[in-house]
Amino acid sequence: MNLNIEFLIKQDFDKFIKLVELGIIDNETACDAVIESKNSEYIYVLARDGKNINIKKLEDAIIQTGNAKYIYYFAKNVQGANIEKLEDAIIQTGNIEYIYKFARDVQGANIEKLEDAIIQTGNAKYIYYFAKDVQDANTEKLEDAIIQTGNAEYIYYFARDVQGANIEKLEDAVIQIGNAKYIYCFAGNVQGANIEKLEDAIIQIGNAKYIYYFARNVQGANIEKLEDAIIQTGSAEHIYYFAAAIYGTNIEKLEDAIIQTGNAEYIYYFAKNVQGANIEKLEDAIIQTGNIEYIYKFARDVQGANIEKLLNVIIESQDINRITFARIIFIERSQETLKSIKTKNDFVNLMFLLDQENYTAILNNRQKYEQLFRDDSDNQGRSLKREKNTLKK
Repeated sequence: MNLNIEFLIKQDFDKFIKLVELGIIDNETACDAVIESKNSEYIYVLARDGKNINIKKLEDAIIQTGNAKYIYYFAKNVQGANIEKLEDAIIQTGNIEYIYKFARDVQGANIEKLEDAIIQTGNAKYIYYFAKDVQDANTEKLEDAIIQTGNAEYIYYFARDVQGANIEKLEDAVIQIGNAKYIYCFAGNVQGANIEKLEDAIIQIGNAKYIYYFARNVQGANIEKLEDAIIQTGSAEHIYYFAAAIYGTNIEKLEDAIIQTGNAEYIYYFAKNVQGANIEKLEDAIIQTGNIEYIYKFARDVQGANIEKLLNVIIESQDINRITFARIIFIERSQETLKSIKTKNDFVNLMFLLDQENYTAILNNRQKYEQLFRDDSDNQGRSLKREKNTLKK
């Protein structure tokens, strides 16, 4: 090979093509040079752009490279290309993406042969794409193939997007796999889906998250049946969501269920956010958990809470250290307020300013607060100064 041509191909291929077009480099020399380079792109470009070029020779060369991308481009864009030969070559590469694209884009492609090749790979994604995008694809054959993959995601997509798909058969497949997410998606998004059958399937799986989503988002869902199912899961988080977000639920039944979980965080959220919640019952339940953080939050945030009862629990708790209740309040509201506390009376007055609804409870429990703030009589407030220094750190 002429070294100058070899150098030109490597350094400035566009210039090389231009010289071929001008006839400065003859077609045969150009053909041999790009084949010798073994560069798939150069072989393809010369075949596409060259005039009176030896297409067959370049076609054999591109097949020899085994590069699926440029075999596909060659078949799609080179006039006079042998589609059947290139089709066999692209199947040989085993490249699923370009087998699919060949079938989709190349005029004269043998769809059945390429379809069989795609099915043989067992790749659910491209079986789905083939059925959806390739004209004259055999939907029934591809449907059976995608079910065989056991891939719930693409079985769902197939049912949703492929015209003429057998919804009942695909529905049974996704239920058989037992993937709660795609059973829910199937029910919500596939036209003609059997809601009752899918509902029973998702209940059987017992996935609280998707039982809740099913009830919230699937038209025609049986709320009462799903309510019983969500209670059976014992998930405090999703029992709360069910009560808070879904219309027509039995609040009392869900309330009893969330109390049964003993989860202080979601008992608190239930009391705070669920309309019609029994505050007194939930208050007793949160006290039973012994979780001081959420007992405090219940007292602070829940309208109708018995502040005095909750305050007594906080004060008498084994887990509370001196002035913890005050520290929680002041850390959350403003660390700066700590600077103004010097005596017990300052604390009571400041509590009145910050939270007037707690004032009565504070006065009624003054003796207990004095115990919390008791210190050496010569140095009242010393422990509070230590607290302030700790916060600064």
